[in-house]
Amino acid sequence: MQKDDDFRFEKLDCPRCKSKKMIRFAWESEAELECTECGERFDEKDLLTIDDPSNILTVKEKLAFIRAFKESD
Repeated sequence: MQKDDDFRFEKLDCPRCKSKKMIRFAWESEAELECTECGERFDEKDLLTIDDPSNILTVKEKLAFIRAFKESD
């Protein structure tokens, strides 16, 4: 029997490979979804609020973007 709050989160597709095999990692304030097919991680909030999948950045891409600004200071 699968509950709605189960660790599998099959309601959203991966923006990169379109797989429905996503694992949800939740913390008190945020959650991330990791695709079991391509291995990319995404912020759940982005998947729920951004309509165009090509505009959704992975967690790694966001961190690289932030690091680039920190290093330029």
